[in-house]
Amino acid sequence: MLQVLCVYHFLFAIVFHHYLLKNGGDAIRYWDLTADLSQKASTWGEYWGRGTFFLQWFNFLPSKVFGLGFLFGNVLYAFISFFGIREIYLVAVKYWPVSSPKWIEMGWLGLFFLPNLHFWSAGVGKEAFLILGLGVAIRGFSDWPRHWILVIIGTLLSFWVRPVAGLALGLVVWAAILLHKEISVPYKAGLSLLVLVAGIVAVQRIYVAMHLEEYSFSALRAFSAGQMSFLREFGAGSEVDMEGYSWGEKLWTVFFRPFWTDIRDFWDVASVMENSFALLLFIGFVIGTVYSWFTKKVNSVPYVFYLGIALTILMGIVFTLTLNNLGIMMRMKSTYMLLCYLGAWRVFYSVNKSYNCIR
Repeated sequence: MLQVLCVYHFLFAIVFHHYLLKNGGDAIRYWDLTADLSQKASTWGEYWGRGTFFLQWFNFLPSKVFGLGFLFGNVLYAFISFFGIREIYLVAVKYWPVSSPKWIEMGWLGLFFLPNLHFWSAGVGKEAFLILGLGVAIRGFSDWPRHWILVIIGTLLSFWVRPVAGLALGLVVWAAILLHKEISVPYKAGLSLLVLVAGIVAVQRIYVAMHLEEYSFSALRAFSAGQMSFLREFGAGSEVDMEGYSWGEKLWTVFFRPFWTDIRDFWDVASVMENSFALLLFIGFVIGTVYSWFTKKVNSVPYVFYLGIALTILMGIVFTLTLNNLGIMMRMKSTYMLLCYLGAWRVFYSVNKSYNCIR
């Protein structure tokens, strides 16, 4: 099945390639090293940096030195992202829903074939490195403490590509370790001290990157308004009025839109179908959790999937403050939704198992 998933993923590299050639996008500028020219770099070393600079540094040799085309770049990034998907898959296999109906087993595998993850990560862009960082961190956390170094590598890679994503991943991992009953208190205290120092440095770097002069909610609101205004200048057809929405509307927009009333073309249909499935999973997750609470049956949801759900919620809040375009939202959340899907499906498995036991 992993080999089938690999072929499926690389097919999306071709789809992504033709989509970008027709519609344009940042991926082409990343590959041509023109997405951000503020460094005025001319040599490979001068391109080094975080975020967009890191992608241009990575692309320098294959694109500028060897002159390889954009299709090669998409295939190369598909290789990178598939390693991350593979790590998540190997973690999921450890928790395969054995002795369950076929629809649960097939659904567990089917979650890995939902298109949004593959479309945005199988081409030149930050999502490929983010899914790699997340996959490596999840693999390390699932086998803690033997592979603790993978957690650090995955978190640092995520931070280097998108600082706020690395900060969120680090905070969630830290909270998960604090709640882990098998880890000693002195170990937790020492780790917390290191996380505090690293967190202060990370927040400082993020504030510098956002050009904020003070640490305050008013400064964050001003940045959010500026970010919304910046995205509004592009005149994208999928723009939404996030600034005028309530918090409930904002979260609904991030996680479940575009919905059926937002359809404009084929790509919207694909997004709507996956968002509708995500909504059904969310409803099932809530109902299953309530059922388990009333029947006093413990959900056998692995700790690592709760980590993924917490990370997705945290990043969703960040997206409500920085995004006002449905297309960009679909791209940004594509990195994290798989872990939520796996967590929700595991609840279905647990409820089905406990229901059969009671019956």
